[in-house]
Amino acid sequence: MIEAENTAISSIQNDLRTLGKKVDRMEDMLETLIDIYTDTFYVVKDEYVEKLQKIRLEGKFEEFLDLESLKRSLEED
Repeated sequence: MIEAENTAISSIQNDLRTLGKKVDRMEDMLETLIDIYTDTFYVVKDEYVEKLQKIRLEGKFEEFLDLESLKRSLEED
């Protein structure tokens, strides 16, 4: 009798583990679908593109060869 109960409990535990793994996979798939769905609605406004182009054309940019050069420049200011 006890052996049959242990077998039944073991079987239920295995089923729960399997179900848990399936739920985890479903959650991952759902998150991916949500990301794909929401990304389709992002549209850059033309006015933002124009502003970025203007900044790129008129802006004064300083290039740094490495992070240390950037840090030194920031510390000097």
